[in-house]
Amino acid sequence: MQNPKAKMDKITTKFMDLLNKQTNRQVKIPAMGFSDYFIQTVTAAESLKSDNLEKTQSAENDAEMINAQKSDQEILESIEHIYFQAESDTDMYELKKVLGNGVNYELINSTIAQLRKQHKVLSKKVRQNILEQRGACNEEFIAINETQKELEEALWTCRKARSYLNYARTNLTTTSLEILASYRKREILKELLYSLQAVKKLKSTDVEVQKLLSECNYSGAISLLLRCKDFAVEFTEYNCVQSLNKKLQETLLLTEFQLDTVLNEMILNFDMQKYAKLQEAYKLLNKSLIAMDQLHINFISAIHSSVNSVIRGYNDPNVDENLKYLYEQLCENVEADKYIPCLISLCKTFWTILASYYQMVMWHQNYKLYPLDTAESPDLYIQEKLKKGKSRIWNDILTKICTFLQSSKLKTLKYDQFIQVLSVIQRLKKVGLEFCGEHSDKLIEIMQIQSEEFFQRYHIACLEEICLFLDNESWTVVDSFGNILQLPEFRSVRHTLRRHKSPPVVLLINSPSVDHSPTSNNNCDELVSVHSQDAVSSIYGSYGYFLRFSEKSSPFDGGLDVAMLEEDILSGIVDEASCYFSEESDDEHKSLQGKECEDLTGYNSVTVNNTTLNVFRCIGRYLQMCKLLHSISPKIVMSMLELMDFYAFAVHEIFAKDSVVQMDNFYSPKLEEKLEYVNHHVVPNIKIWPLNFSSLINNELANPDILYGLSQRIVAVESGHCMVQQFQILHTYLNHLLPAQERSMLKKYFDYLNFMMDVGKPVYTCVTSRVIDLTAILTMMAKVKWDVNHVSFHHNNYIDIMNRNIQNFAMRLEEISKQIAIPAEPVWHSMAHVATHLLVEGFSNIKKCSAGGRALMQLDFTNFMSILELISNQKYPECRAYVDFFIKAYYFSNEQFEEWINEQKNLQTPQYTNKQLTNLIVCACISDKRTRQKLLNLVGSDNHLNTSSTSTAT
Repeated sequence: MQNPKAKMDKITTKFMDLLNKQTNRQVKIPAMGFSDYFIQTVTAAESLKSDNLEKTQSAENDAEMINAQKSDQEILESIEHIYFQAESDTDMYELKKVLGNGVNYELINSTIAQLRKQHKVLSKKVRQNILEQRGACNEEFIAINETQKELEEALWTCRKARSYLNYARTNLTTTSLEILASYRKREILKELLYSLQAVKKLKSTDVEVQKLLSECNYSGAISLLLRCKDFAVEFTEYNCVQSLNKKLQETLLLTEFQLDTVLNEMILNFDMQKYAKLQEAYKLLNKSLIAMDQLHINFISAIHSSVNSVIRGYNDPNVDENLKYLYEQLCENVEADKYIPCLISLCKTFWTILASYYQMVMWHQNYKLYPLDTAESPDLYIQEKLKKGKSRIWNDILTKICTFLQSSKLKTLKYDQFIQVLSVIQRLKKVGLEFCGEHSDKLIEIMQIQSEEFFQRYHIACLEEICLFLDNESWTVVDSFGNILQLPEFRSVRHTLRRHKSPPVVLLINSPSVDHSPTSNNNCDELVSVHSQDAVSSIYGSYGYFLRFSEKSSPFDGGLDVAMLEEDILSGIVDEASCYFSEESDDEHKSLQGKECEDLTGYNSVTVNNTTLNVFRCIGRYLQMCKLLHSISPKIVMSMLELMDFYAFAVHEIFAKDSVVQMDNFYSPKLEEKLEYVNHHVVPNIKIWPLNFSSLINNELANPDILYGLSQRIVAVESGHCMVQQFQILHTYLNHLLPAQERSMLKKYFDYLNFMMDVGKPVYTCVTSRVIDLTAILTMMAKVKWDVNHVSFHHNNYIDIMNRNIQNFAMRLEEISKQIAIPAEPVWHSMAHVATHLLVEGFSNIKKCSAGGRALMQLDFTNFMSILELISNQKYPECRAYVDFFIKAYYFSNEQFEEWINEQKNLQTPQYTNKQLTNLIVCACISDKRTRQKLLNLVGSDNHLNTSSTSTAT
């Protein structure tokens, strides 16, 4: 207890401090450094003259008047801060201020007046504050009285407690002390027994921990170690416990190391039960987040270490393993024959890692280690970490695969090997899409570049292969061929072609303008009913790779046999890009050769040779590449068209160059454009072109006994025609493969499908132009007297010769038809074309001709055409009109003649040559020189008619 007097002194001191307390914290009481006496003394000593005193009084009055105008608050604020500083010397401060520039009485007087005013205002403010604090002072006095009363009560309580303690001390007996001592001893013994049991348990902890670890009970081992560690903290005063605690700490560290080792094993061999125990153990250690970070590091490390191990396994075994090669160098050291096995091994290794990670993600989605009711739940961090880790792991795998694919060995692979690579990469792309939703654009870009380079070389190789077939072609029909779908190269698209069925081929030939716009048949969403070998495999195939396979089996199993090329890459899943489906078994393949093939083509009679059969196989291989890599589909489809165009070009070069007549009017602008394109853009890429066909040209094509190789010519043309027909089966499917902006290329091609028929015109003309002796017939026609007055009822002798030639030609065709099917219409039309142009040429060479002569011409022509139509069983309205108009032009009036000449001028392809028109005008207007000259001028001024001769007879 404090002395009451000291207490009162303390209270008094607080009260005095309260009186000096200021309510306005900005207002402070300055320590005045000098008094009024000092000011008066200095002023009296310095003011000896009365005028100075008057000035001083005047200054004071002025200062008072100025200060009176200022408010008290402004005066308080004008007080300098030096007056509020406890250790400041205000006397010297004021003296230096007024005497710094000499004695200035006015400044001194004004300063004195200002200080007085400030002192007066400040004193007034202090008094005001004291009055304001009077109420608080009274309250403080009341509080002091209450405090004094409480102190008195506390003093009484202390005195009472001391009296009670004194009574207890007096009445405490020895027996009570003995009871207390016994109880204390018992408690000490119990504590000692507890300590001994704890020490015994700590000593046996290591054995139990190892037993739990061997049983993979990691959470039990960690829990036991943590409990023992807590026990050891309670008994640190014992030296034995300190050593045991140190051993427990080491055991805990070793256990954590073993946990990390087992966690690392989960990357390549995921065990759900073992992983659950690991997570429980890390949760007890409060290291779940650290373990997750370490796990991702282990995944990245496993990718790098495993890929190097796989690549080294396929390197030359004689290479020193101590040499450290970069990954790019290891990829380059893989031999070409080991390239695909190495790629598949890499994909299998990556699949094992991805499958483990995927199962780990699924485990964390199904089991939660911590409650999710808080925003900072560790499970949320784990979920986010796993989500981001997917993309990182997949990108690391892509980087390794892309580096491997960029090696130079990929360029040396054969077609089947490259297709295997595409199959593997397509599956790998689907794995990435299912794993993390990545479309693997970098992988597709690299494969697109590699595929473009490979396909460019392969396309040239296919063209050269076709050249070899052409060089060794016997130009005979392959009897065993029925449909392109029976070829193994088309096996992977049979069911797809059924769903993308094109209109019948025969109808397409007759109607080149086809609607190529996407229809409902192109919609893959409608093709949900996927064909499969059985219902179970179809349902099973509808699941993703990560549900169908585990880390011990992968989508890349199956080895390197040829079956991998034939296997169902998508396993029943609809491919949105290629609409590829599971294909049929071998039994279904056999049944496909029947009615279904005819339904697809609409044409069951085919004529193909070995060369066109090889073109079909090339197209089938091109389709496989389209299916596996859609990004270069436009280029592949364009190459398919080049294969067929090159075949047509080769047929034209072999069989259409030995004609004895001019054939300029046989070529349509579209055919000329196609042949010109092949000659300038395709042929220069073929190193072995031109081929030497001299043996064929000098033997079969020049032999009249076999009708100048007509059977070979027919096989060549009709095989090309059949090739175009069979290609139409792929029309809708190819249209689906191409992007919308690239379909115009295919549409333009299918708009002109009769180009092989156009090629056949000059080819067949090379034969038909030799059936009739053109020179002999023209000579005989020139000897006929055409200016006769009367018409005989018998035709001229040259018609008999032509008729016999036609009859001989028909008999030869009948003999050839026993070997191959004769396309009667184009062959006989070629014959009619040559004959009618021969007649027009002969009629145009006549110098003089009468009306009777024109009637004789009509008689000869009618007789010939009747025999020709009877033998060929064909009608030739165009050929009839061609000759009739030339004969009837003799009877035209001058106006009709002039109109007819103008019509000929406006034709895109003139029917008659300039020479024929000129001879006709000269003969018809032999007596009318003025009209003759007018018409000759009209013909001569026509540049369009001054072209090369379009007649087949010269």
